[in-house]
Amino acid sequence: MYRIYYLVPTLQQVRNAIGRLDDAGFGGDRVHVMARDNGELERLGINSTTPWEDTDLMADGYSGATRGFMIGLIAGYAVAFADPWGTDAHLGIWALTALFFTCFGAWVGGLRGISHPNHHLLPYIRSVRSGNYLLIIDVDRKVQRNQVHRALDDYIDIRQHHEEADYSPLT
Repeated sequence: MYRIYYLVPTLQQVRNAIGRLDDAGFGGDRVHVMARDNGELERLGINSTTPWEDTDLMADGYSGATRGFMIGLIAGYAVAFADPWGTDAHLGIWALTALFFTCFGAWVGGLRGISHPNHHLLPYIRSVRSGNYLLIIDVDRKVQRNQVHRALDDYIDIRQHHEEADYSPLT
């Protein structure tokens, strides 16, 4: 999957670019816009970014779950084979401890992630806060990425502000 970013200076240019993307077959849930004020985008019926896209919620939640699982395996091993209760419940205690730490790690990671901006959007945050708009287009293949570039690169208003326009694949 590729994620293409375009910084656009005005709301009218955003609307025109979305129209061009709709004509090229890239409308709907594939296009989101990040703005300083998402309320104006919603009033116009433009898909604004969500906390899943704005923050590192998913990445940090997954990382926390992975770390929690590893810690849970180690703690579960220590608890299960130390037999603190005097019963033979090795596998059950091990699994429950790993599950608990996995869930706890995902929760802690999600809390951390929701409070940090998406690391892919960091180069654009300052520009968005100063009043520009960030078009985020998701495509499946490189061919579609090239089609999006063809649809928007010859767009005169974005061309005039080419030093502010940027696009890169999601890696």
